[in-house]
Amino acid sequence: MEVNMYNWGWKIIIYLFLGGLGAGAYLTSFAAQKGWLGEKSNLGRVGFYLSGPFVLIGSVLLFLDLGIAFSDPFGVLRMFSNIQSVMTWGIYIISLFIIIGFASAYCTWKQRKLSSVLLSFGAILALATGTYTGVLLAVVISVPLWNTFLLPVLFVVSALSTGLAATSLCSYYWEKNIEQNETRVNKIHLVLLVLEVILISLLLAFTLSGAKGVAAVSSAQKIIMGPLAVPFWLLVVAIGLVFPLAYYIIKIKGQKKDYSQILYITSSELSVLLGGLALRAIIVFGAVRIY
Repeated sequence: MEVNMYNWGWKIIIYLFLGGLGAGAYLTSFAAQKGWLGEKSNLGRVGFYLSGPFVLIGSVLLFLDLGIAFSDPFGVLRMFSNIQSVMTWGIYIISLFIIIGFASAYCTWKQRKLSSVLLSFGAILALATGTYTGVLLAVVISVPLWNTFLLPVLFVVSALSTGLAATSLCSYYWEKNIEQNETRVNKIHLVLLVLEVILISLLLAFTLSGAKGVAAVSSAQKIIMGPLAVPFWLLVVAIGLVFPLAYYIIKIKGQKKDYSQILYITSSELSVLLGGLALRAIIVFGAVRIY
């Protein structure tokens, strides 16, 4: 079965976003359960609730975009036997992760202790799911913007960032308590955003250098100064990176604001989520193919 990856649109973009977010949310609650986010972290539950549903919704969108969802629905099932295909690896990984995600959410809801084996296996699958969202594009040789190891790394970091943002935001309203180890969480936010800045810069610099050919240069120019420049600089850079970076730096330094705390918490986390979605849209729509 052949899939036309070059014509991917919003269904795939949303899948890439939700798949990464769900994986990052699971890893956030996993880290909180392990005590890595502080002894009083309130992030140890909500990430499990978010992981399964988000990845499932994204997977349905991926299935619908394949082009055979209705004409040949059993075609996807046949892919399970094609172990040489990257998409087949992804089907196994995502299917298992969705099961573990819902199982973890159920145990959390029932206030049952999650076994260390279940948690660890889920964390491995979450990391693999987040990585796969980037690998799915990176294996497309005809699109040099995608065909680099930097893309899966960037998508993993972005998955962790958006997953942490979504879990933090939902935990604020769900748990009704922000007295978690906030400084540590803000520092992790800050590190992830800085890594994103570095990886995006490297990806664009590498493609713009000409090392990957004329198509790569065209992709970089399309993003930086072409038709995608406004959404890139506004949504990805200004809103998705600069604003939350400034917020977390201020919070870490302990400077108080006169405005409502809930406004800043909500806007900073939402900006990270918007930036993560916009980043994937820019990467997909910025593709220039080698013919």
